[in-house]
Amino acid sequence: MLLLGRAYEGVLSGKASRKLPVDGIKEDLVAHGQSGQFYRHLHFHVGCRFLSWPGILASRLMHQLDMLQAARGRLESVVEARGNIAAFACAEVLLHRSRRMLSRRETADRLRQILAE
Repeated sequence: MLLLGRAYEGVLSGKASRKLPVDGIKEDLVAHGQSGQFYRHLHFHVGCRFLSWPGILASRLMHQLDMLQAARGRLESVVEARGNIAAFACAEVLLHRSRRMLSRRETADRLRQILAE
């Protein structure tokens, strides 16, 4: 719930999130003006994954909405969909870490492979 709450607080929502730095994050995850918005999407989808099936359902529904908007030609939604997929992968890595299935180093390496250039 903490991750979901942060995604919609003033710290990471709306215009405030557009000012957050995205140095080192893959360009295709932050293109078309989505730079800081990426953090909001990442927090939302990771938080949803930790909520189990209700969160997973909410996350997948939001992803489907982004996919629908992308299919209609909204370039920002194409980037959001890529970000969602990266967030799904990050969530699985963090879930494995929370279950002590990965070391800190392995977790950092996997997250770097998913997110960093």
